[in-house]
Amino acid sequence: MKAAAITTYGSLNALTILDLPVPTASPHEALIAVVSSTINPVDVKTRLPDTPQEVSTFPAVLGWDLAGVVVTAPPESAWRPGDRVIAMHPPQPTGHGCWQQYVTIDPNLLAAAPTNVDLITATTLPLAALTADQALQRLNLRKGERLLVTGAVGSVGGMAVQLATLSGISVTALVSRPEHQTTAISLGATAAQSEFDSAHEFDAIFDTAGILGQPRLLKPGGKLVTVSDDRIPNALAERARIADHNYVHHDPQRLGELSTLVTTGALRLRVAHHYPLSDIQNAHRTVEAGGLDGKVVISV
Repeated sequence: MKAAAITTYGSLNALTILDLPVPTASPHEALIAVVSSTINPVDVKTRLPDTPQEVSTFPAVLGWDLAGVVVTAPPESAWRPGDRVIAMHPPQPTGHGCWQQYVTIDPNLLAAAPTNVDLITATTLPLAALTADQALQRLNLRKGERLLVTGAVGSVGGMAVQLATLSGISVTALVSRPEHQTTAISLGATAAQSEFDSAHEFDAIFDTAGILGQPRLLKPGGKLVTVSDDRIPNALAERARIADHNYVHHDPQRLGELSTLVTTGALRLRVAHHYPLSDIQNAHRTVEAGGLDGKVVISV
């Protein structure tokens, strides 16, 4: 099978296409034919040296998002050959990830793919939606409270805007480019801006862009959750009642519920760019350039 892997830490040249054996599923695993995956910022960080993300073995196939079709599954599982499924499936210590044509996975980690979109689009859901959803759970906002989402048209930020709006939270979107304000409003934000507005203090901030140097944006006693690896400044931590990092965890039941929200039209998925696996270097280059309206997807 074909796979895209990194052979060392480094530049785009560290990415290469390999021929690997098709993995063999144990009696308790499902074998999935991968249709598509995505490139997330964590994949770029994992490729680069001197970041918190580490690789246990090289070559390493990366990729956290999985969309595909069940080939085999344990008889006692909920899945049958031909089922369209999605999952959050982080790179494994064995060197396997989602940027390969077949994966083995615990069937309990799978969720049904949305029925109203193709698998190319569906693969944008797992990591971004679970990250946003779990961060919002940590913030535990009440209807009518005011939330600032930074990086609000990125994959995680865009999910957070939509999910918070569905819960009755008033969302202000902070975006990197003025032309992205319209997208943020279309996702449900009450207001959108591309520069800091010192006139407002928010009940909570969900930071998806690593923007932590503006403590005045959070009202005293407010709440902050960030997906950045950066240290939260003391001035911000002292102002907040809660100031913490968010680390996503598996929740296939909730992923299934989020998939249903896509099927019903309540949650919108966005593909910014689509590349074949063989063009993995250009796909990475696009992610590194930033300013995306949605996710970069690769067909496997």
